[in-house]
Amino acid sequence: MKSADTLRRFLFEDAPLRGHWTTLEQTWIEAREHQLLPPPVRDLLGEALAAAALLAGSLKFDGTLTLQLRGGSGRVSMLVVQATSALTLRGVAHVNGDDPVFSAGDDLRALVGEGQMIITVEQGGAQNWQGVVSLDGDDLASCLERYFEVSEQLPTRVVLAANERRAAGILLQKLPGTPGMTGSPVGEAGDALRQQVWEEAALLLSTVGKEELLASEAQPLLERVFAEQVVRLFDGAAVNFACRCSRERVARMLEALGREEVADILAEQGGVTVTCEFCKKPYNFDPVDAAQLFAGDPGVVPAPGPPDSVN
Repeated sequence: MKSADTLRRFLFEDAPLRGHWTTLEQTWIEAREHQLLPPPVRDLLGEALAAAALLAGSLKFDGTLTLQLRGGSGRVSMLVVQATSALTLRGVAHVNGDDPVFSAGDDLRALVGEGQMIITVEQGGAQNWQGVVSLDGDDLASCLERYFEVSEQLPTRVVLAANERRAAGILLQKLPGTPGMTGSPVGEAGDALRQQVWEEAALLLSTVGKEELLASEAQPLLERVFAEQVVRLFDGAAVNFACRCSRERVARMLEALGREEVADILAEQGGVTVTCEFCKKPYNFDPVDAAQLFAGDPGVVPAPGPPDSVN
């Protein structure tokens, strides 16, 4: 049975290795529904959403995790994805210029340039934290590996892929502080053996290509790649798209702008359209909709104040 829009955890029974696997279909389609992106940028956004799901599974937090690519000289000026601890995802990418030229072979450096990857976890308290690594890899997966090496001190291997229909990712990590493997020696000999097992597993994972990852389900993929190991695959957790924007939040923003400001926009444009900066969903208010916003306040302009964020 296919397991679309799922995050699944796995571990090696006889080795100190663990991992996560995710695939996104409907979530991926909904996340980019209102974004018209060139295929290389679209696929990068899909890989980033898969990466955010993997991060949400591998890091312990209760709140929102944000992965941001802040570009330098590349044609993608900014890319942001968010994952919550409830495994909801959303994401957006901004492209420089009116009609930039892209090619199918563009790698991360060509798309984003020499920028930074910033991972922020917000938990509504003093436990918020942030990690920053440079975008010095050829793809997003290698930058994510660098992040875990620097910020978490965990040897990590990542494979990410996306196309028009699906986004997917797999992450493998060497666990710290594990006493040993079944039947393995202790001390330096045991450490050397565990390191050897890790290096072999990481090398095997590197043989998984993007097309194979997109076309495969977790169980047969793990059985093929790690045929010499016993891998336990756990039940999946559902992943969904969700953006915080809503028509109600836009209505509150327009109310905060005031009757006169909204009337000026109506006179100039015939309607009011507010587009979410994150998911690019448009919210349209015609003159009747706008009048209903101020139905209980004929002629009085509300006191000025900061409008609510749409997203």
